[in-house]
Amino acid sequence: MALGLTGTALMVCEGAALGWSAIFLHDSRGASLGLAATAVTAYTGAQALGRVIGDRLALRYGAPALFRTGGVVAACGLAMAVLSPNPVTAIGGFAVAGAGASVLIPLAYSAVGQAKEDSPEAATLISRFTTFTYAGTLCGPAAIGWAAEFVGLTWTLAALIPVPCAVAFLSRLPGRPQR
Repeated sequence: MALGLTGTALMVCEGAALGWSAIFLHDSRGASLGLAATAVTAYTGAQALGRVIGDRLALRYGAPALFRTGGVVAACGLAMAVLSPNPVTAIGGFAVAGAGASVLIPLAYSAVGQAKEDSPEAATLISRFTTFTYAGTLCGPAAIGWAAEFVGLTWTLAALIPVPCAVAFLSRLPGRPQR
C-alpha cells in the first residue's frame, strides 16, 4: 500500500508537469503559446536523459541515495518553475524537475519488483503498483484542474513542491531487501 501511494504521488507530480506546465506558463507567466509548449519538451527531454543515465547513477551512488537526490532535485525544479516570474527560467525549472523525477518511478518499480522477487507474488505486486501509478496519471491532472478552479494554478502547483521530497524521504525504497 505504501509503495502504491508513492507511485500515485509521483505520477500526480508528473501529470502536473505534463498536463499543466504549458497552461501555467501561458496563463500565469504571459508566455506565448509556442514558448509555453516548450515546458513539456524541457521536462520530458530532461526526464529522458535522466533515465538513460539513471542505472549507471544507481550503481555508482546506490539506489536509495539516488532516489532521495532525485526527489530533492525534482522539488527544487518545480519550485524554480512555479516561483520564477520569467517564463524562460520557469521552463528551465521544469527541465530540472524532469531530470530529478526521471529516476523516481523506475527506482520505485525496481523496489516493488525486488520486494518478493523469488516469489510468484512479485508479478502481483508489480500489477498493483501499476494500478496505483495509473490512478495518479489519470486522476492527478483532473484534481489539479479542479483545485486550480478554487485557488488558482500557481497555488495548486506550489502545493505540489514538497511532494517529491516527502516521497523521497518517507518512502521505504528503493533497495534490495537484506537476506
